[in-house]
Amino acid sequence: MSEQTAAHRAAMPAVVNPILDRRTVENGNRNLLKYLKPGLSVLDVGCGSGAITRGIAERVGPEGRVLGIDPSEKLIEQAQQQHGDLPQLAFQQADLFSFETDERFDLVTCARVLQWLAKPEEALIRMKALLKPGGVLAVLDYNHEKVEWQPEPPEAMKRFYAAFLQWRQDAGFDNAVADHLEALFRSHGLTGIIVEPHFETSRKGEPAFAVASRIWSEVAEIRGPQLVKDGYIAESEREAAIATYDRWIAETGESMQLYLLAVEGRRS
Repeated sequence: MSEQTAAHRAAMPAVVNPILDRRTVENGNRNLLKYLKPGLSVLDVGCGSGAITRGIAERVGPEGRVLGIDPSEKLIEQAQQQHGDLPQLAFQQADLFSFETDERFDLVTCARVLQWLAKPEEALIRMKALLKPGGVLAVLDYNHEKVEWQPEPPEAMKRFYAAFLQWRQDAGFDNAVADHLEALFRSHGLTGIIVEPHFETSRKGEPAFAVASRIWSEVAEIRGPQLVKDGYIAESEREAAIATYDRWIAETGESMQLYLLAVEGRRS
């Protein structure tokens, strides 16, 4: 499909998105914690509503500098409204592929973004070029083909999830991008590469189980209308996926795990 189709499918729908707002650098990007220190300059690519970006800025302090970029005007406006009070933190509406700056950064971070890009390798090349010599590129992303549920989720949700993966694949997105990152880092000369599992696991009995495991109902609520519009599922199937999966969470669900890897390397 065309780049226009990929961009359209990647665009975040203009609805309330609880997934973005509940993430922090501590619970959603903790691979960065070992790097963050006062005075650091950081670029957050695909910063969304800025919740994680703010946590980064708080850790680098007023002597540091953090810039968050995102192609969504709505999300950048939200980020500026909610987190624009820190002098070391700035947000800019920008697409990575056309973003231009003379600034170079100690750390470039990109979390859960490459999964929504039809050209992840080109994105990695551009991010590497924005690093200072010795700077760190830190990418965090999923392999959606390795999500695990115990026991199996309802058939309606399994059908929705299969449609979701096909919809993504047809737009050119790599559903298994997490497992391809290390090879991309090596092929483009990044050194000292670190690969860390950051699987997101929620289990029945844990306070966050109902919220964390419900991510797929939220995807069906937020992204599902796009799948319906594009002809991948019927509206009745989307609604059934949400209803039966919510019942699975409440009654029979034991655990849900997302396969997430952090891959980091330095520009020599």
